[in-house]
Amino acid sequence: MKAIPYVDHNGYFIEDILLDASGMTATIVEHDKGALISTPVPPGLYQPRWDFNQATWTEGMSAQDIAALQPVASETPEQKIARLEQSDLDNKELIASLYEMLIAQGGQ
Repeated sequence: MKAIPYVDHNGYFIEDILLDASGMTATIVEHDKGALISTPVPPGLYQPRWDFNQATWTEGMSAQDIAALQPVASETPEQKIARLEQSDLDNKELIASLYEMLIAQGGQ
């Protein structure tokens, strides 16, 4: 058994299908609503797409969409400490205002 990539008619990867591919000699075999491709999907593609004209795998996702998936530049340790200290101060102020509200309600 071998995992054979199954793509739609636009070449976008749908899923791997397990087949006995020992007799599969063609690169592309039409199948149901797409095609089976004998060439495995290379690692590192976000949205694998088979280019029927070039007979190769390409990236089907735009560079902008890939950039949106990338994590934002991480904070420096100093920035993280400053952010956490500010968050701690904000929480303390909220607790103090809640305490004052409880005290004011208890006096009635």
